[in-house]
Amino acid sequence: MPLSRTPDDAVYLDHAAATPLDPEVAAAMDEAAAIAYGNPSSPHAAGRAAKRILEDAREQLLQLIGGRVGGTARDRLVFTSGATEANRLGVVGLAGSHAARQAAGTVAISARDHSSLGAAATELGGLGWQVCELPLVGAGAVDFARAPARAEAPATRILTTTTVCGQTGIRDDLAWVARLATDGWLVHADATQAAAWDEIAFAAGPWATLALAAHKFGGPRGIGGLVVRHGITLAPVAAGPQELGLRGGTEPVSLAVGFARALGLAAATRAAAAARISALRERLERGILAAAHAAGIEAIVVGAQAPRAPHVALIALAGLDRQAVAMAADLAGVCLATGTACASGSAEPPAILGSLRLPDRFQRGAIRLSLARTTTTTDIDRAVARLEAVFRRLGAAPSPGSDRPTAGIGGLSDS
Repeated sequence: MPLSRTPDDAVYLDHAAATPLDPEVAAAMDEAAAIAYGNPSSPHAAGRAAKRILEDAREQLLQLIGGRVGGTARDRLVFTSGATEANRLGVVGLAGSHAARQAAGTVAISARDHSSLGAAATELGGLGWQVCELPLVGAGAVDFARAPARAEAPATRILTTTTVCGQTGIRDDLAWVARLATDGWLVHADATQAAAWDEIAFAAGPWATLALAAHKFGGPRGIGGLVVRHGITLAPVAAGPQELGLRGGTEPVSLAVGFARALGLAAATRAAAAARISALRERLERGILAAAHAAGIEAIVVGAQAPRAPHVALIALAGLDRQAVAMAADLAGVCLATGTACASGSAEPPAILGSLRLPDRFQRGAIRLSLARTTTTTDIDRAVARLEAVFRRLGAAPSPGSDRPTAGIGGLSDS
């Protein structure tokens, strides 16, 4: 039976959830699969060949994210099944390596963080750790000044950060993160949304551990990685003989090759792609706000005034239900999201909206649209035209001379 497929004329604007596999990546994976069919843990010739290709991919990835790749101070990259596993290993693994030597410590998170980081913090809370949720301020920045000082939390302190928020695209304040790292915080970063757009100078940065996922930038699904700074110890959460004892299971060599190729392609075109996609995102936001206004719907871009990565737009529509908008958009041929993919089935609005204290009328109407290097101007214009028709069906168009609130980018609300 043939596989079903997305309609050819659908406009895909959910790249923050997953990107299409790049053809060059697919070709590299096919080549690797034909050569590296052996188990990389096997001592025979086929196993050794697979091991060499696996370690070459690991080396390339470490270089691409600015890790130390030589000498006694070499950083490590642990292959995982994705960023969810990498986030858990980074946070719970850091805690476990210290818990055997001292009392439970403090873990600080925020509403910007992925649900996997929240789950890791909850897991530590069940083991006696203090969980501190840092508030959001302004357009969605983390208030790092509220992190407990060393005198308030003298035991191990772990800070989770999201270098680019997957819901709004807002970037973290790395200067503040570096200050907290200097004060003794062990910093774990979820960099899944950043890697395609921002250079990650891991060795020069404030992070103890950092999570990546290949499918966010044209790579394969089913593989991610945790970068671990030299000198940082982790306790395994799924022990086994592979990956330096930190993660059991036969390594997927062809996926690792695809991971490295995808990040290499993203890095090679990063600057030009970021400028082009920023312009397309602005075009998209203007078009959607105008379409909403024409249908009598008040709309805002969440976090518009904050430093953002180029590919994510979170737009809140007053008085509408986000799931209804997403379903209507899907029927109209536009693939978009109502938050992170891992929480897309939730009846509750994204946690970040409550933390930003948006007016109630916007809380349930937020939709996320996200772009990639493959997005075109035609995609944007087709999406706006289709969403304009959706908005006209879902909202009442204003009568001539109406003084109803209009759509705007300038702040959280124009009313």
